[in-house]
Amino acid sequence: MTTSEVFTIPLAKMSAKPCPGRVDSKGIVSAIFLALAMIGLLQFGERLDTLLFGGLFPVSGRIISMTMIGLGTMLYGLVPGIIVADINPLIATATGTSPLAPFWLITNASQAFSAWLVGRYFRNIISWPYVITYSITAALLLVVLYIPLHIFYFKMPWQKMLSMYAFQTAVCIPVPAIFLRGLLKVIRNAGFVEE
Repeated sequence: MTTSEVFTIPLAKMSAKPCPGRVDSKGIVSAIFLALAMIGLLQFGERLDTLLFGGLFPVSGRIISMTMIGLGTMLYGLVPGIIVADINPLIATATGTSPLAPFWLITNASQAFSAWLVGRYFRNIISWPYVITYSITAALLLVVLYIPLHIFYFKMPWQKMLSMYAFQTAVCIPVPAIFLRGLLKVIRNAGFVEE
């Protein structure tokens, strides 16, 4: 890949505007399928987080959501990215999975917004600088959104929050970036990128 190659959001139809993205049937249906894949992966991630951290640190869940929501936004644009982001919280809210489920509507959508916003400044989103910048932006935005929740809802002391956020951020910056870079290269090589 040369530095002159241009790969912009949405990769599935780069001639479309990144916002709203692909809002045709292909974009919407594809976003729904990515959301269903994310829901399946999150079932595994939630159990792994419970096993490793007692459910207090949603590290696997955050890695999965950052990867899948970022991928949906990169492939299809902002609106399909938000669809990928918010189907799981809608189902979790309707079924009473967690008292935090309505809050996930905001935190997950913020990840799609991060991917779109960072994508505005890169000519090539299939690059290390883009995926790392997206991971940093999404991870920091999640920390900012979760601080009021942990202070006012969980009444957590700030010393506990600092260690929790440091651990989550240290893991959630490199791992989704690695996964996304690999997935985007596979998608490009498979010919799913359209002008």
